Amino acid sequence: MFKRFFTIFLLVTPIFAVSAPIIEGKDYEVVIHSVDSVAENRGVAEVTEFFSYGCPWCYKLEVPVSKWVKKQGAAIHFSRVPVVFRPDWRYYAIAYYLIDSLSLGKKVHESLFNAIITDKKPMNTQHAMIEFFTQQGVDKNIVESVFSNSPSIELRIKDAQSKMGQFRINAVPSFVVNNQYKTNLEMAKTEAHLFEVLDYLVKKTP
Repeated sequence: MFKRFFTIFLLVTPIFAVSAPIIEGKDYEVVIHSVDSVAENRGVAEVTEFFSYGCPWCYKLEVPVSKWVKKQGAAIHFSRVPVVFRPDWRYYAIAYYLIDSLSLGKKVHESLFNAIITDKKPMNTQHAMIEFFTQQGVDKNIVESVFSNSPSIELRIKDAQSKMGQFRINAVPSFVVNNQYKTNLEMAKTEAHLFEVLDYLVKKTP
């Protein structure tokens, strides 16, 4: 009788999913130990995504990341840093900063991602980028000037490369929270757990 009751109890009792524990050194790394490196805006977590338009996983996570950022609201300040792992990715970095500096918005950002990842267009040349941006309505002279020589964008790329070294970015997409903690898909293993780790790190904000 007891055995039968126990069997029925197991059948009707809901099984609750238990999240895996989040472990330092496994799910995320402490990348900076200096107190001076912590984001200055207390109560708001600085979240930086290191990405590239040439990265398929960055493209795959574009929508989930946007939803997560929206869900966080005022709890975070989100920004992106384009990485240059290969010489031709430099064109992608310039393109990102052009979109940002001219406030071209999400539509052009997504169109470039689609062109490179989904449509597999060869966008890793100056000519291809000039053609793309002029088709988006940007003045051709501006685009040519930016891709030929833009001191302000060159400075931003140098800063991006400095941050890559500072936070030991060797895979994308990678996320740095409060200039202290780093995680990525390789550490988190799954997309769902990646966002659990990010939630956890955001809550560690002083």
